[in-house]
Amino acid sequence: MDIEEYRKQFIDDIRNEASLGSTDPESYFIEQALSNLEEIGELSDPIPMSVEIRNTRRQILAFDGYSYDEADGALVLIISEFSNQRDSVPTLTKTRIEELVSYMQRFIEESVNGNIRDFCDDSNPAINIANEFRKKIGKGMISTEILRFKFIIISNYTLSKQVKNLSQPDFLDRPVDLNVWTLERFFQTFISNSSEILEIETQDFDCEGIPCLKANLGEQSNYDAYLGIIPGSFLANIYLKYGSKLLQGNVRAFLSFRGNVNKGIRSTIMKEPENFFTYNNGIAIVARAIRFNPDKTKIVFFKDLQIINGGQTTASLASAIIKKEAPKGMDTLYVPMKLTVLNVEDDMSEVQVQNYNDLTKTISECANSQNAVKPADFFSNHPFHVKMEQLSHRVMAPPVGGKPYQTVWFYERSRGKWEQEQMKLTSSQRDLFKEKNPKNQLVTKEKLAKCYNAILMHPDQVCKSSADNFKIFAPYIDEIYENNRDSINDEFFKKCVCSIIIFDTLDNLISKQDWYPKGGNKAQITPYTISKLMTILPQGTDLDWVSIWNKQTLYPALATELLKLAYFTHLYLEKKANGGIVRSLARLAGTWNDFKTVDFNLSEAFQASLISKQETRSVEQAARRAHKFNSKIDASVEIFKLGCAYWMNVYNALTREEIISYGDCDFIRSIASYIGRGQLPSSAQCRRLLKIVEKAEDKGYIMP
Repeated sequence: MDIEEYRKQFIDDIRNEASLGSTDPESYFIEQALSNLEEIGELSDPIPMSVEIRNTRRQILAFDGYSYDEADGALVLIISEFSNQRDSVPTLTKTRIEELVSYMQRFIEESVNGNIRDFCDDSNPAINIANEFRKKIGKGMISTEILRFKFIIISNYTLSKQVKNLSQPDFLDRPVDLNVWTLERFFQTFISNSSEILEIETQDFDCEGIPCLKANLGEQSNYDAYLGIIPGSFLANIYLKYGSKLLQGNVRAFLSFRGNVNKGIRSTIMKEPENFFTYNNGIAIVARAIRFNPDKTKIVFFKDLQIINGGQTTASLASAIIKKEAPKGMDTLYVPMKLTVLNVEDDMSEVQVQNYNDLTKTISECANSQNAVKPADFFSNHPFHVKMEQLSHRVMAPPVGGKPYQTVWFYERSRGKWEQEQMKLTSSQRDLFKEKNPKNQLVTKEKLAKCYNAILMHPDQVCKSSADNFKIFAPYIDEIYENNRDSINDEFFKKCVCSIIIFDTLDNLISKQDWYPKGGNKAQITPYTISKLMTILPQGTDLDWVSIWNKQTLYPALATELLKLAYFTHLYLEKKANGGIVRSLARLAGTWNDFKTVDFNLSEAFQASLISKQETRSVEQAARRAHKFNSKIDASVEIFKLGCAYWMNVYNALTREEIISYGDCDFIRSIASYIGRGQLPSSAQCRRLLKIVEKAEDKGYIMP
């Protein structure tokens, strides 16, 4: 697939999805672009919100979405430049880019000055957003929450070749980061299956290089390690330029200056910069590749530098520059650095990506962190995802809508896999792929967490950012996986899909209702409605999950009841907000706890459609038994496939090392002999063998 094919397919998909969702193509384009940017880590919890007003001088104040990046202390505004043409492609010029940036800056300026109310009527949501911006920006730099501005232009135009530089002057005494995301840029990001790679030349930041010493890790190591000393000004300046892009591997969210640790960092920067190296624990960095100066004593180039531990140190240094809190300067301020270099120049393969994830996970777990890092923080590497990917290809959805074939709910274990699968296909092959794996049946980890958490009755969490919501979902899955692994089976996968069907179908139905205003609070109404329904189901009853799966949609009684409850939820949230921002209100646990107590009477027709809870339990128990049986067979087959010679090698090595008992060694020999006769080990034999292997590994043995 080339860019032109991608462009035409993109426009066709936008038109089709907009038509199905009863919205205009540009609105759907904005939602899709924000979702893509969040997925690749460019945005955190973006809010689609199209605002366009004029001030008293008839100048335009506009944006189409906004976000806050807490890791940067940044206010992010997004604006769209969209064309619904399929064949001709307009050009996005430097002049137009400057105009679009001015629209966003004017809104911020007028918000800070408190003038937005003068340009629109009192019911305009722009007033609430402006008040929120003004409060976060504050009157001065000491108490402000906003340390920088990010402006993003999303467009299906082609970027003019005359646009060579997007750098912007400071705005309201804060640095500005401008990014333009065209379809070409999205295309390149998705075909590479990775976020954009940062390449940093130290000389660009007035730094001659980073002095370092290489650690001798031996010939067996597949990466290099260094200890170094980073000038504080260099660290601060790269953070001011790239912000949270440097922290994508960091498992800990940025800690505000309310924490004692950050107060200590801040105090040292202000009063004793020369002692920073001694007092601070330093930072841990991973990079794909580096380059040295001619005498090999200093690093002068980093490719894909990622700060794995020490995000708060880095952000504190940058903040000190912005807030002018380093009266002695940073000439004598240095930070200890531990650097791991993967030595991968080109795009990483899927295996290399997995190795990279495992390495960063381990570094983050072991780093001397001021705050404990929980296993759930590393949930993206959990084997649960491997299992769900396997289930998604095996448990196919029944044919519906007159189609003669089954379809796949494509579980995307690694970002962009659905797009990647199509890149080398011909046009006709892509059409067949999308018939079998339709895009509306693409399941990401974040999507599953959002929809399933609504079923689990956590709507206040669903209304938060996808990262915050995932923090609730991850421990839930982690507990199931550790304590009841057989529960993650065919029926569990079907219920996960059903939760997505309920969420998406209701979301689409709400947008078509007469009572729902354009640009309303669907993102909050939908999860609150689903969770409310689950709390008020009569005791001992459950939804008919089998019907939802078989029909791949809501059965009539459920759809009708959800819509009635959605209107009820809409009225509740509007009244509760009382002119405020529903999005902020819905994130509060108190709002959900209050809504749970509000009476809502279920219709007799809906109650008649419910099934017995025991019926659901029986289906789940049968699925667990079947999965347990199949897992035993799978384990036997995997051990058998390794072969007699493999297990004899293990037996000989362990006998030589004498780290386990004679009886355990002899059992391994007997398994090898058993397999040599072409016999499959029993489940009991497999269990004992795995325990012996685990015992040997605990004593230092590494399986071949």
